[in-house]
Amino acid sequence: MSTLLLLLLTFGSPPADAKKPPPVASWRVGDAVADEHKKGMTALTSADWAAAEASFKLVLVAEPECGQALTGLGRALVMQGRPADALPPLQAATRLFADQVEAHLWHAKAAAASGDRPTALAEAKAAILIKPGNVDAQRVAQGVLREETRHDEAHAMLATARVAANNPAFDCMEGVLFAREGKLGDAQRMGTTCSGVPDTTLYTELTREISEAVTRSEGAATPTP
Repeated sequence: MSTLLLLLLTFGSPPADAKKPPPVASWRVGDAVADEHKKGMTALTSADWAAAEASFKLVLVAEPECGQALTGLGRALVMQGRPADALPPLQAATRLFADQVEAHLWHAKAAAASGDRPTALAEAKAAILIKPGNVDAQRVAQGVLREETRHDEAHAMLATARVAANNPAFDCMEGVLFAREGKLGDAQRMGTTCSGVPDTTLYTELTREISEAVTRSEGAATPTP
């Protein structure tokens, strides 16, 4: 009688779960779910967030520790206005893949949308550490620092970002800082240098901040009756 047969007769067959290999963490998807992942990425590009969510969830059934799918799912949930639901997959992604900018970036966005400023800033800084010129991560960090009136730190981060990438987006962000500080001349000067920024929402934000700063300035100058 073989040793294996003797063991089976003595202890019985192993439970079904014991036969399954443990999940293997991998940033990229395996071939078996590559088509479903592609569907999810296409849905993200088309802003079909619900379809993207469904596809990434299917991928994660087969590969629960796939970094791209965890990040894609988190992104789809954030874009649907469900940042709290996005946090678990994004926390898993950043824990498993600390070297991936996208995981940290979307974790930062989800945390910011959830009102968790410390986590948002920490995750944005982690993304910037990997890619210093990342505009989106810088934008999240700047948002937190402005809300906490940590203007000196915000200016310092932008100075470092410019060393990595001479991008007009950073001028827009700097202009918002100047407007918050009441430095209208500097804010308007930044507006002239960032008017052609590809992400027009950055320029729109700056012009709004300048307008609000002008209103505050005029209100402070108006004598009380």
